[in-house]
Amino acid sequence: MKPILVTCYVDPDLDGTAGVVAYSEYLNKTGVGALAGVIGIPHDEAKYVLDRFNIKYPNSIFGGDDFDKIILVDCSDLNGLNGKVEPEKVVEIIDHRKIHEAHKFPNAKAQIELVGAAATLVAEKFMQDNVEISKESAILLLSAIISSTSNFKGSVSTDRDQKAAVWLNKIADLDPGYWRDLFLAKSDLDGKKLFERIEGDLAWFDIGDKKIGIAQIEMIGAQDLIDKRVVEIVNILQYIKNNKKFDYIFLNAVELEQVYNIFVTGDIDSKTLLEKVLGIEFVGNAAKRSNLIMRKQLVPLLKEELEEN
Repeated sequence: MKPILVTCYVDPDLDGTAGVVAYSEYLNKTGVGALAGVIGIPHDEAKYVLDRFNIKYPNSIFGGDDFDKIILVDCSDLNGLNGKVEPEKVVEIIDHRKIHEAHKFPNAKAQIELVGAAATLVAEKFMQDNVEISKESAILLLSAIISSTSNFKGSVSTDRDQKAAVWLNKIADLDPGYWRDLFLAKSDLDGKKLFERIEGDLAWFDIGDKKIGIAQIEMIGAQDLIDKRVVEIVNILQYIKNNKKFDYIFLNAVELEQVYNIFVTGDIDSKTLLEKVLGIEFVGNAAKRSNLIMRKQLVPLLKEELEEN
């Protein structure tokens, strides 16, 4: 029999990559043949973890055509799959977003739970079923939890994330200062890396009759980046908005060490929307907000505002 493909959205981040690798391990250890496959290229942060700890990369695949059954981890919407996976083939979804499209996968059993990281949900399966986890998967899952919860400083962080992290670190044995190495690894945006990061980590959503694009950069040194390159960022966003015909677009720059957000956009309608929803004030093309808010938390707030009007 063909193995079940375990995959994520195209060009996955660390949470998606870790979940794909670890859940494939869990399934194989519990008697279900599975293959870890990634469509596209993992984000730099994921590559950093894989390379630093000499962990084998998941299989690089073009899509789900060669598989009869597919499981999605850290993914529950069609946009992120870029048509690479047939919805009817998906038999299971593991995700942690409040706004999702699990209903568009007619044959899927969906586990959607509001924790900080999809990696937490995968770790809990090992914990609850007393399945031994490899050090490699423990490192990946723990790294993903640290990243997705902004080292447990983000409001998405839950007690379940903390509990899973403690359990995983008994196997991973990571240094207490590892979080900063991890965050610095995704903070290098010199030259064309900035465009690549904005374009590569852009997600878009159909809300009401509007299409909204949200880019998110999580890094150390967000204010310095904005101070030096805000014009470039605005131009990149405008290029993407015109190319993809978005109604709204903005960048959510997440400062991981000092714990705040900077929103950037040159689009007047997007500024007005964010000011109303978040109670922030733009000075030029940037607005700062204390406390962390992530894209997955922004979408429900924007949905409420746009569908109300």
